[in-house]
Amino acid sequence: MAEPKTRLELLTSLVQVLSIVCGVVISVLSFNASREKEAEVRKKEAEARVAEAERPFRELRRSVYLEAIKTAAIIATPEGRPKADVEKAGRRFRELYVAELTMVEDPAVETRMVALASAVAPDLLRLNEGQLAALGLAKALKASYSSSEQPGCGR
Repeated sequence: MAEPKTRLELLTSLVQVLSIVCGVVISVLSFNASREKEAEVRKKEAEARVAEAERPFRELRRSVYLEAIKTAAIIATPEGRPKADVEKAGRRFRELYVAELTMVEDPAVETRMVALASAVAPDLLRLNEGQLAALGLAKALKASYSSSEQPGCGR
């Protein structure tokens, strides 16, 4: 029969077991912390890639918006301007509305474009068949571009 263990031997065994348990707990916590840090880094990298990929679109939107507002300023304040400049701005406003702007604008911009045209030159809203077709194409292209940017859509 084995001799009973002394208190010192029991205490030593307990300390060993507690040391192992503490080591395992610290390892698990350290592993989880590392995993969370790696996930955060991956998330930030993904956000940076998305922002970089969206930059050309944002730049295009900005340039088209600037041209639209300059053109809108001319048709909204025709006083003192040569008639040819106002007519040219009206044509460009319609071109922007029918095609380029439609590709990058949000619904609020479209609504405001129509409101401005209604207020200053209602004839700008009268589109011929070709212009209507171009407007439809621009909207379809915008929808296609937007859906292709969603994860898992043809990439």
